[in-house]
Amino acid sequence: MLLQQPHVIFNCLGALLPTKDLVRLTMTHPSLKKFFDENEHIWKNLMSENLWTERRFFRFQDDVKFLLNNSPKTHSRTISINQENLRYLTYSNDGTMTAIFANGCHLWIFRDNIELLHVYLSKKRMWSKVLTVSFSPDDKHLLVTGIVNPLFGGSNTRETLIYRIGEERVSLKSWVILEHQMLAAWYDNSNIIYMNNEGNPDMMRLFISSIDNSADIMVYPILTFNKRITKIMVAQHVSPRTRKIVQIADQATMEGKTLTEKLFEIGAASGVDISNMSELKTILDQNDECMPCYRLHAHHDAVTSSECTCECHHNTDKLLIFHGNDDKVHAKVITEKMLENAKEAWRCRGENEHPDHIRLFFPLFACTDFDSIDYTFNIEWSLNSNSACFSPDHRYLYITGTRQQQVQNRFTEIKPTCVDLETMTIRKIPDFSAVAWVAFSYDVRITANNDFVALFSNNSVIIWSAFHQGKPVDILALDGMISSVSLHPMENSLFVTNERLLYKLQSPEIVRNLSR
Repeated sequence: MLLQQPHVIFNCLGALLPTKDLVRLTMTHPSLKKFFDENEHIWKNLMSENLWTERRFFRFQDDVKFLLNNSPKTHSRTISINQENLRYLTYSNDGTMTAIFANGCHLWIFRDNIELLHVYLSKKRMWSKVLTVSFSPDDKHLLVTGIVNPLFGGSNTRETLIYRIGEERVSLKSWVILEHQMLAAWYDNSNIIYMNNEGNPDMMRLFISSIDNSADIMVYPILTFNKRITKIMVAQHVSPRTRKIVQIADQATMEGKTLTEKLFEIGAASGVDISNMSELKTILDQNDECMPCYRLHAHHDAVTSSECTCECHHNTDKLLIFHGNDDKVHAKVITEKMLENAKEAWRCRGENEHPDHIRLFFPLFACTDFDSIDYTFNIEWSLNSNSACFSPDHRYLYITGTRQQQVQNRFTEIKPTCVDLETMTIRKIPDFSAVAWVAFSYDVRITANNDFVALFSNNSVIIWSAFHQGKPVDILALDGMISSVSLHPMENSLFVTNERLLYKLQSPEIVRNLSR
């Protein structure tokens, strides 16, 4: 009888039904599906109800269905790993491996549910705590940083271990001793970058250390900052706009000009009106190409840039991300030329007339020459206790700030922020206006893939769409206090750890495909 009623009934039905029930009906009943396919305004209203004001697809209903079908909210299985108190889990960059550590400095590496490594670092390396775990960009090595037991390594001595990941086994390749409160991160597949402040908390020198024993220089300093630094990360992607602006700014500094003056000079020489921001952005966003390459790729049967062997396409620049305990995140572009200059300075160390002698080799308390910072972002919340991650393509940085609140017991308010590393601006999408409250006894963890961003709050997981402004897509309640969350980089599934269990959540789309 319902299907014989006028269209006004369908409109009322669309307005009254919960979004998820409406989507289920459109997927199961042909008449309803046809009607709602033809009435886009109903889906627009559903988007508005959730404040999902941004569009990703051409039709509103495609956005709604994508979010409901792809959010990793369906419980798939529960795993217990030797009844240990699990603290952290991370995926490899290709999603085929996971690394897990637990209380007592237990570390596991799994590939497709096969255990490649289980090491008890409290016994093997006399550690008292694991701090960070991360895979190399090519997933062939694992970097683990921890605190050595004071009885064996002195007060708060830290150590970074590099594990080589083979097809069937994992072996320890090398290690680096770090100072108190220092950390390390991957620079590229063959090098790590680590911190050293020589006991001066408001200064920092960064070193490159090779994991390749055949390298001509194993360890050398590369940057010195007159700034407190508590955490470093390296993005493997630098956008054309960022590279060009930094290059132009460096040229302007060398010539004693401001960036604006240099831009006007370039605009006058090329006939471009740089006051037209859209035209300027278009030019800055173009990939670097030499003239022979431009001609090669310009005609209708052009060779693609990915197939071209010209050196102008092979960008090896990295973007160093770092911050202290305040509310500011800083960025510095590291070029191949900077690495070569630092290596040359190492070869010439001790020669006082070398231009980099003071910057790289003077004791920090006497250093008067420091590196500049290319970009600074004001997060507005404290970064003293925070979590940060890149999107899988390293085009976005997600970072949490904290603010102390006095509500009965002391809690910490967590606010995530997204930094667009393509345009070097703070992004308004996702809109993290739904604020999570996290008990301070647990470290917050934020994770992201190409579609979603997630973090945990006590025993709940909050999931946002990476490309829709508004409310969270899902808030999932689980048993027990959560210790970490990790989104799969290549598919919409999610691992959640609490004290003793590991939960795997998958999207309805994945579950349906697996059941076929």
